[in-house]
Parts: sequence; C-alpha cells; structure tokens
Amino acid sequence: MICKMKKYLTLLPLLILNAVCAQQKAVVHNYSAIKSTEWVIPKTDTLDYGFDEYQGYKALLLKRKIGNYRSASIAYPKNLVFKDGAIEFDAAWPGDKGGYLGLAFRIKDVHHYEVVYFRPESSGTINAIQYMPEKKAEFNWWDYESDKYQAKAKLPLHEWFHITAMVKGSKLTVFIDHQATPVFVYGLLDSSLKSGSVGFWLGNSQVGAFKNLMVTTL
Repeated sequence: MICKMKKYLTLLPLLILNAVCAQQKAVVHNYSAIKSTEWVIPKTDTLDYGFDEYQGYKALLLKRKIGNYRSASIAYPKNLVFKDGAIEFDAAWPGDKGGYLGLAFRIKDVHHYEVVYFRPESSGTINAIQYMPEKKAEFNWWDYESDKYQAKAKLPLHEWFHITAMVKGSKLTVFIDHQATPVFVYGLLDSSLKSGSVGFWLGNSQVGAFKNLMVTTL
C-alpha cells in the first residue's frame, strides 16, 4: 500500500500526499537509479547523453551537439504506463546559453507527448514556464506562446530545483521546490494524449541535468 511508503513521498506537498494515499490502487515507480537498457534515451549524430556528476550529485545529462530551435528530445522508461498521478524530479541547467529543460508525460513516442518546460534564463517572467502538446516531428513551440500556456516562476539559473507535477484528467498542476502554492495550473490538457510514459525533456539547449525521478500512478 502506498500509505506505507510515505518515506518515498516526503518531498510531495502535504495535500498531494494525502490525495495519493487516498488512492487504493496507487503505485510508486522509483527511477532514481536509471538503467539505460530499460529506457529510451537519444543517441544520434546530434544528440547524446551521459551519466556524470553535477554540483555533487549523480545525474543523467542529456546533450545536444547542434542547436536547433525546431527540435526537442526526451528520455523515458520503456514500460511505464502513466495516465494520472504525481511526478517529481530534480533538474538543473549546466549550460551557458538557451536553457530549456523539463518534463514530458503521457508519452506515446518521441513525437507524441505533453510537456511542461522551464527557462531558467527567463526566471520571474511570464516565459519561465510553458506547456504544450507535441504531436509533430517539428517542435512547434511558437503555436503555444499565449499567456494561457505560460506562467511566471522564480527559477535558479544553474542550481538544482525540484519539480512536482500532478496530472488528473485534463488538469496539470506544477509546484517548484516543495512550495505549497502551485506556480502553474493548466486545465485543458490534450485529449488525444491520454496515457504513456513519463520522462525528461531537453529543448534547444546544449545540456540539461536530471535526477531522482519518482512517478506515482493512480
């Protein structure tokens, strides 16, 4: 039972923890240790990855060799099926220009998923957080630039920050660094993307660092 596993969920805001514990069929998936053979992780002429330390913590580093503002990449476990639930992980931007990193969920494949991503360079502005569904080979972020898809948030430039996302039906709620108040709430998730895996997302950035992925499926 998930309520006997609270030690794994102490980083979730209290209201989320209570909601999760109320679900008798909830299951916790711990991906703090990533086995690359059990994940889909991009490795091509233009994309790469590695397991290394960043600011004293072991992490998965997703890397982009050539900049492309029309492209994004994701890394995710192969056998996870997520529809609703809680997602939490830590992310950091080690680069020096163009930080775009985030969370992909309800992943069908590398071109069909939903994403909420973070721009540390835009901390404190309406561009700090953005949601969009990805359903094309080309990452068409410019179609989702209106304010309803974005939100202000205080993000560290290069330090680690913690992300908690609650997904329930058509609603996404995002918390940063264990704060009780969400930084982003969006109520019109894409109805054509109902379930799939969960993973890390890298946009037009040289590198993104990720660790401690925990997924609770409901």
